[in-house]
Amino acid sequence: PEFNPEKYILNEKEFDLTGTKLLDDDSELTDKVADTNKDPYADKANNNEAQNINTKTLKKGDQVVYQVWLDTTKFNKDNKDYIQSVGVTDKYDSENLDINVADIKAYDSVTGADVTSKFDITVANGVITATLKDGFTKSLGDAENTQVIDTTKFEFGRYYKFDIPATVKEDVPGGADIENTAAQVVNYYNPTTKKVEKPNKPTEKRVNSV
Repeated sequence: PEFNPEKYILNEKEFDLTGTKLLDDDSELTDKVADTNKDPYADKANNNEAQNINTKTLKKGDQVVYQVWLDTTKFNKDNKDYIQSVGVTDKYDSENLDINVADIKAYDSVTGADVTSKFDITVANGVITATLKDGFTKSLGDAENTQVIDTTKFEFGRYYKFDIPATVKEDVPGGADIENTAAQVVNYYNPTTKKVEKPNKPTEKRVNSV
């Protein structure tokens, strides 16, 4: 299955949940994932949405919103790829940021609906993990009773956008860089090998200075 997760730093919650205004904010880059992971300041701010504050300077106590996009836009709508689970991980700067797991929300980019309840979301050791909960699968009907996502319960063909509010700690040293990267993980069943494959892809690396 093909997927390209996205990652943005915003100054407001629920920005453009059903749109794709942010997608062209990296249009000046040749390979936005490789270029920003090499140097997160490669993203120039002059063509960014006003709400996109990547590379901008923050003050102690400021709140930012990390928006991570789980991509199912290119998945087969009937799940002929035998995808079993999807999720995202977000590695944040826990030394310099406070994040409360109860504040993290997930949204369906087609309907705009809050779908947080469909995901198990945890925060531990500076990593946020959001994984599709059990109960959204069906059996392939094979001898092993292999489970794959039932797209009547969890639809493909859209982004699932996670809003992750974070607050800059009061004791962050001035001049510090706060970096952030995320990744999407997909587990799918390969009927040829009868094995579960687990590809994952990183997002762009994003940064703010304090």
